[in-house]
Amino acid sequence: MYYNYEVPDEIEELERRIKAFAPDPQHGHDQYVVASIQEAIEAAKEGNFGVGAVIVDPDGEIVIGGHNHVFNPHFRSDIHAEMDAMNNFEDTFTQVTSMRDHTLYTSLEPCPMCLTRLITSGVGQVYHAAPDIETGMVSRLGQLTPVWVDLAESQVFAQADCSPELTDIALQVFLVTANANTQKLMDRR
Repeated sequence: MYYNYEVPDEIEELERRIKAFAPDPQHGHDQYVVASIQEAIEAAKEGNFGVGAVIVDPDGEIVIGGHNHVFNPHFRSDIHAEMDAMNNFEDTFTQVTSMRDHTLYTSLEPCPMCLTRLITSGVGQVYHAAPDIETGMVSRLGQLTPVWVDLAESQVFAQADCSPELTDIALQVFLVTANANTQKLMDRR
């Protein structure tokens, strides 16, 4: 492990909440958001930023997951949850030549780096459970350069249709890990 790390009590409580959560049929994305949050909890338990993602195939099956690995098992500034899920997918499903019928669910609104990766990948739909007011890029997609905006026109980027409790849990998993991990980044300077 990159840093000595004790799992915060808050993460254990959020894990209990997500294990007890029953998806609401009125919110079509609940099962996928739950899976992305489970990935986020794994990231948090490892001492990383608490963000997770899953990729769903055209049949509605979760085919791969990923979570933030910026600090553990070693420092990798590029291994955000969406990057990890996309790397896992592309390494596992080398025969897939188009992702237009796939969907990626992430527990937190993608940052600029992840958003441009997702645009480049051509993944058809990207849904996030919780907005990231400070650094999320989906809500600012129109501020990208025109080439990125044009490439993204055939894709869907939006907040997931999930239960409000899931939005809250996803945000809390991230926030519990955000301050300590931001400090780790500052210490590297």
